[in-house]
Amino acid sequence: MSHALFPAWRPDAGGRESLTAIAARLQAAQPPDGRRLQPRRPDQWHATLCFIGYEARQAATPALLDAFAAVARRIPAHGFKVQRVAYWAQSGAVVALPHASPALQALCDATRDAIRQCGIRPEQATTQPHVTLAHLPRGLPAQAWLDDIDCGGDVMRVDRFELLLNPGGHYEALGDWPLTGGPLPVAPEQPRLL
Repeated sequence: MSHALFPAWRPDAGGRESLTAIAARLQAAQPPDGRRLQPRRPDQWHATLCFIGYEARQAATPALLDAFAAVARRIPAHGFKVQRVAYWAQSGAVVALPHASPALQALCDATRDAIRQCGIRPEQATTQPHVTLAHLPRGLPAQAWLDDIDCGGDVMRVDRFELLLNPGGHYEALGDWPLTGGPLPVAPEQPRLL
């Protein structure tokens, strides 16, 4: 399949440097069992905020671009650190997972809502933002060696997002929006019952 369309965050130079360090540790730690990692190139690193679909370029309408601009005015710039690396057996993806980031999840949710408001049904909402660093064969058992990967590094800055089209092997940005929103509201705490 080709021509995947989705809003995404891509790391800036500092974020790519942090992810490069994690990817190098990942390569160095892989066990000598014949299952070789297939690393992704740094220019392919991104976090999909909501997946619109394949063969969906026609969905990149002026209304959708305007809806994403409105999202960017509501969500503040923020950052996250990578908490751990995980293997997802269904896809074979080896992913960098951030510490819980309410602002990053709010950006995912807001892009999903903007897509729906334009009458488009996204193929997949993002409930666990991540950056795919590499692939292993699908369907392997748990890869415990990934638990030892040092993910320490600088905060990765999320200060913009893009609408990306993948015509095959690379990404074309069809729109780019800096995040300019004010602080997100604090979720109310539920009182404890005796």
